[in-house]
Amino acid sequence: MADGPAGIRIQKRSVVVKRGAVMPMELPMQQLNHLPGALLRLVTADERRGRVVYQFATAFPVALALAQTWNTDLLAEVGCAVSSEMSLYGISYWLAPGMNLHRNPLCGRNFEYFSEDPLLSGLLAAALTRGVQSTPGNFVTIKHLACNNQETQRTHTNANLNERALRELYLRSFEIAVREGRPGAVMSSYNRLNGTYTCENHDLLTGILRDEWGFEGMVMTDWMITGKGLADPALALAAGNDLIMPGGFGETRTILRAVKTGRIRAEDVRRCAGRVLHGIRATAMYRKYIEDVQKVLTV
Repeated sequence: MADGPAGIRIQKRSVVVKRGAVMPMELPMQQLNHLPGALLRLVTADERRGRVVYQFATAFPVALALAQTWNTDLLAEVGCAVSSEMSLYGISYWLAPGMNLHRNPLCGRNFEYFSEDPLLSGLLAAALTRGVQSTPGNFVTIKHLACNNQETQRTHTNANLNERALRELYLRSFEIAVREGRPGAVMSSYNRLNGTYTCENHDLLTGILRDEWGFEGMVMTDWMITGKGLADPALALAAGNDLIMPGGFGETRTILRAVKTGRIRAEDVRRCAGRVLHGIRATAMYRKYIEDVQKVLTV
């Protein structure tokens, strides 16, 4: 996976250390560089520890700028270009495009969302999706489903709205993108929707996304939304959120405990795991891996 509202976001400089592992020379988000020095030294490496590897990707215009073209053909071309770089760097799922509406001009992520208009957003996202997925085994991850329209306190906000506003505005762009673009993955959002975290919302992720719109891909959470005081990873799986990101031992223990106590069913976990495995097997990188293994076995 690779993030990136303006093309793929990859590690610019890494070091291949003696044991063969690849370690970053700097962390991907600037604020992480303020971590304690001892922790930084543990997760990064300097050029004295091994061979430096450089990676660069194209900085495409952000979604806000692309949307001003009103040009679906151009968006498909951008998608094709992004997909070629995904293949070059071994990326299977691009964590884009962002599709939330410009509800408030102060939202810190408006630059990576297309528009305040759901029709324009949906059509452009579908075109970008078709471009990326024109390469078999490369997929987009449309996000953030749904109503992630502010950054302030994004993991604790609660979007309260009636069903008509939800359907005609905030879900409409996602519906168009899913029906016309057939994305490989969807990312649920940080916020609550009418009191329930979206990643725990069965009506949203199963009832609407899968049963009504016919989505067949993988659903993942936004990063670090599960945990103490936040969403429950077990309830997220039961709702149809297949992949907990980035995951960890705490989430695993919570899910296992929930199965043992009957809060969720083992069937829920198997269903989500099956979708994740299907998502892996559909990727170009998986097929390449199998081909490489077969070549080794033949030799």
